[in-house]
Amino acid sequence: FPLFWFNMPAILKGWMDRVLVQGFAYDLSKAYDGGLLQDKLSLFSFTTGGSKEKYAIRGDIRYLLWPMQHGIMHFCGVKVLEPHICYAPENVSEEKRKEMLTAWTQRLRTLWKEEPIDCSPEWYFK
Repeated sequence: FPLFWFNMPAILKGWMDRVLVQGFAYDLSKAYDGGLLQDKLSLFSFTTGGSKEKYAIRGDIRYLLWPMQHGIMHFCGVKVLEPHICYAPENVSEEKRKEMLTAWTQRLRTLWKEEPIDCSPEWYFK
């Protein structure tokens, strides 16, 4: 998805609101590592409008991902993989865009071997 105003697009958020419902995706007595979807994996793959350097001015991009990765996915018990970010694809050369696609293709080939990230506040805000 395109990172849109520091979040996912509204249509994706609406889908999550309708699908990740209490009783299916979460139970208030069973959250985070004990959540109802604890056998699932999630991977956010997205593009940005700005360069990596532009995002770094305000700190680590993980800060922006905290509500989505920790507050939604990890809350439901989902294990979260490192995000796949393509920074400003519309502002780079054709060769760089091809490199981005090649990196994504390679990542998909090895995805099941990846270890989930640590979804603790200490990991996000260190």
